[in-house]
Amino acid sequence: MKTLKIGLISLIVALFVFACSQTRTNNPGNSVNLTNAANVANTANAANTGSPAVAAETKSPSSPMPDELAAARVNYSENCVKCHKEGGVGGTSEIDGKKIKAPNFTSARMIKDDGADWIESIQNGIPEEGMPAYQDKFSEQEIKDLVKLIRKDFQKK
Repeated sequence: MKTLKIGLISLIVALFVFACSQTRTNNPGNSVNLTNAANVANTANAANTGSPAVAAETKSPSSPMPDELAAARVNYSENCVKCHKEGGVGGTSEIDGKKIKAPNFTSARMIKDDGADWIESIQNGIPEEGMPAYQDKFSEQEIKDLVKLIRKDFQKK
């Protein structure tokens, strides 16, 4: 009896492993490899932690969980995080010997701010506050994606 139970459990585990390692077909002609889905999930998790190299990986067209803000996460981590910090909390930083006070994106005031003002600030900078202009570095869409990223990740909107 014990041998029968162990045999059944082993069979169930083997079937589960076999089923999970197979390609799942959602529609005829549109198959999604589960290993690829796991890689995409890992990439999305890496992107959330600010890992530029992994976050910038290109997703395949059949990826079930594309991260539309992956490039914005890379741009933020490479260009914005030194002043605005990982969680968007801002604060005082010293950049090239100059003290800069970056705003806290999570504050009630910043949550109420219009996205158009942010786009203009990113494009043209705020020289008197130490904010550089990024219009020559980022496209208009990349700037809009940065604003989306801030709203989504730091303001939970």
